[in-house]
Amino acid sequence: MASPTSERTSLWRNADFLRLWSGQSLSQFGSAITYFAIPVIAVTVLHASEEEMGVIGFLLRVPMVLFLVFGVLADRVRKRPILIWTDVARFVLLMLIPIAWFADMLTLAWIYGVIFAIGLLGTLFQTAYRSYFPFLVPPESFLEGNSKLQLTESAAQTFGPGLAAALLKVLSAPVLLVIDAVSYLASAIAVALIKRPEARPEPDDTTAGQVHKAIWQGMGWVLRHELIRPLAISSAVYSLFILGSMNSIYALYVIRDLGVPAAWFGSILAGGGVGSIIGALLAVKVMRRFAIGRVLLWSIVYGNLALFLIPLATGPVWVSVAMLVAAQLISGVTAQIFFVTNTTLVQTITPPRLQGRVVASIYSLGLIPAPLGALGAGLLAGAMGTRTALWVVVSLGALVPIAAMAWSPLAKLKEMPAPDPQ
Repeated sequence: MASPTSERTSLWRNADFLRLWSGQSLSQFGSAITYFAIPVIAVTVLHASEEEMGVIGFLLRVPMVLFLVFGVLADRVRKRPILIWTDVARFVLLMLIPIAWFADMLTLAWIYGVIFAIGLLGTLFQTAYRSYFPFLVPPESFLEGNSKLQLTESAAQTFGPGLAAALLKVLSAPVLLVIDAVSYLASAIAVALIKRPEARPEPDDTTAGQVHKAIWQGMGWVLRHELIRPLAISSAVYSLFILGSMNSIYALYVIRDLGVPAAWFGSILAGGGVGSIIGALLAVKVMRRFAIGRVLLWSIVYGNLALFLIPLATGPVWVSVAMLVAAQLISGVTAQIFFVTNTTLVQTITPPRLQGRVVASIYSLGLIPAPLGALGAGLLAGAMGTRTALWVVVSLGALVPIAAMAWSPLAKLKEMPAPDPQ
């Protein structure tokens, strides 16, 4: 592997990567503002009911089930045009909302259609840019590049809603979307300026016209590979029990059971955002210092065990809040170190012809189980009580991934393996 100095130099001199990074950053901040502003418009302008807000939440997330299909598309066509045109399309779609508002034509049906389309385009963008990244960046710079991409993604998720809230004090929510839309247009321009020519992928005659077979090639490779399989299992279990189950009853537990003022809840969640930024900044240094297997194992051990501070929280309110903030901060730091290392490993060993489908398979396993977990957690909390339900879901969601990692070949991996020739 190249020295740290050469890695940094080669990446900062890679103008095409810098264009991709700037485009990704603008898209991420745009998405964060969109997901804040649209519910505000629905509530304050259109006076949406609880059920209608549920529909909006569903439509924002349901396009994630198409990650697998979009992974096939990303492996069959050039990826840069996908990035450009998904951003252009999101610019146009978002501009429709303030235009309709100015024309006094804005309805919830209009919002439903726009956010569903934006969700589809965002899912396609995410799949394409993650699989386009290895094309622009040499393997020895994957780690540093992923760290930079993840840093801006974490910053957007942490500061994007706050920025939107600040702008909302001087702009109406529909007008706020004009600024957001422009960010997508700027992202499209940044990616369009990438100069490296991208060849069309070689056609795969074995899966031509058979999307299900093409999907299984990617998913099957993930599940068969001895290094990738434990990562996929850990991701799916964590998604089911932590992202889905725990997060769905977290606010109820904090505000009702622990008696934490609702105004403090956002500050508690901010601990995770700050941790994510710190983790993204530390990821490169940690991975250069320690063996890759140790980084993957111990980041998940420390991060997952920190989650037990949540059901353990008790005593005076300030003590409970301190424990919750510590859990958010530690899990945020370790999650980013794990994600950057995990992503670098997957990109390094995945054959180029499967990059899109492997990215989509891992995203699917990491996101699709969450809604099922959310549904199950509500039923479990109703039957057992919120704290007991948290003990159950945190125990399963934290310990099963640790076991999957500890008993896999990953735990003993000392350096980045060579690319898989298959």
